[in-house]
Amino acid sequence: MLEETRQEAPKDRWGRYLVTTPDGKQRGYTRVTTIAKAPDDEAALKQWANRMVVTGLIQRSDLLAQASTKLDDKSALNKICEEAITAGGGSHRANLGTALHSVTEQVDLGKKPQILPGLQPDVDAYVSTLQKYGVHIMPNYIESVVIHDGSEYAGTLDRIVEVDGRMYIADLKTGTDLTYSWRSIAIQLAAYADAEHIYNYQTAERTSLPMIEKDRAIVFHLPAGEARCELYWVDLNAGREGLALALNVRNWRKRNDLNERFEEAKIVKLDTGLDKRRDWMTARIKHMPEPAQKMLRSLWPVDVPKLGEADNEQIDLLIRIVGLLEAEHNVQFYETDPAAKVGRKKAKK
Repeated sequence: MLEETRQEAPKDRWGRYLVTTPDGKQRGYTRVTTIAKAPDDEAALKQWANRMVVTGLIQRSDLLAQASTKLDDKSALNKICEEAITAGGGSHRANLGTALHSVTEQVDLGKKPQILPGLQPDVDAYVSTLQKYGVHIMPNYIESVVIHDGSEYAGTLDRIVEVDGRMYIADLKTGTDLTYSWRSIAIQLAAYADAEHIYNYQTAERTSLPMIEKDRAIVFHLPAGEARCELYWVDLNAGREGLALALNVRNWRKRNDLNERFEEAKIVKLDTGLDKRRDWMTARIKHMPEPAQKMLRSLWPVDVPKLGEADNEQIDLLIRIVGLLEAEHNVQFYETDPAAKVGRKKAKK
């Protein structure tokens, strides 16, 4: 989607793309990059992040002091860890990569952006490599948002290119080493290639993708600060296998019917009544006036997901917040919490 001033596609509070469905409702579509990471083994990444946090805390004693006063505040500690990673140098290459993405986009749009001297060798390597292999950028599709209504995912593809008369999905990667990234990259590009529509988030208009090749995609590997660019073919059929697996993993994680318990020499299925409590909580929230609902959205705890994914403890927390809002707005909801009903039945026994 070509624009003079490109704006970021709107997201909900969980970072999902906000998409207007064909029936006119707004829904959060999961980011392709989130789905692509579902099968990943992130042990090495977590170890790297831990090292960056420790390094950052050593270099920034103020962050360590601040953390010592926020041990019970998860949100504050998360922000301190992010700052520590930055202080430890963990964001340096990522920031360079972001800058390269922006500069190469402007170059591919035919513009002449200001380029810092440190990035000029990278940009030169990018331009000369594409010319060497006859890769032609299609400007109208740079940074296009694509969606799949059936699977409710969305993402922003970097490029659609033409090589030897055929069109391919292409993606720019600026990390130093892609050795452990190819699996998630294959899933990501397969999701883009199989998207149902290009989505204009300003008008909610859906248009068809051009006739791209479905068996292969291209990665432009432009490691930040190394003045080199290499091109790779990516197997989209393997990526589709991974995409199906990733979607199944995410669906499986939502299951709540996996446990049973022993009771009085009998195996009794543990009935959490979770779905009933979610429905009851939804009805209670909808019963409140719009100003109260708006205030609830602003007070929604950062550790609580959307209501359809909340567990019993998270619903208990929401009940306390909603109760305060009901009192403030003089609202009464007469339907009893399903969990309370279950408790009374057990007491009678």
